[in-house]
Amino acid sequence: MQMDQLKQRIDKVEECADEAKNALQAGSTPNDLRECVEQMHQQARQAKQMVGGSSSQSQGQQSQSQGQGQGQMDQNVRSTIEQLEQTADRAMQACRQAGSSVSPQLQQAVQKAHAEASGLKKQIQMG
Repeated sequence: MQMDQLKQRIDKVEECADEAKNALQAGSTPNDLRECVEQMHQQARQAKQMVGGSSSQSQGQQSQSQGQGQGQMDQNVRSTIEQLEQTADRAMQACRQAGSSVSPQLQQAVQKAHAEASGLKKQIQMG
């Protein structure tokens, strides 16, 4: 996956996590769901910073770090995205357990964030 594509996908996941976080404000939300949404938002932001930070290196540094350094960054990004997808899974489960006590907006936002995170994880696994 190209770095630009990765950035766009991570931006989309963060946008969906933002929607879910904003939807938390309406009504009462079970603590486990609230924690999952907050964590999902934080992990999306972390992934965005990791990818954004890698492109701000100078050309000289970038060519020197192509080998081991780039591989380590890629592994860190993959790991963060896998954690993000796992958190999105937990948020979906918490949403289901909460049932009708969760607003439709929050349910939709969590489903959307989960779909984006899962899609991104599958895409990075395929290369």
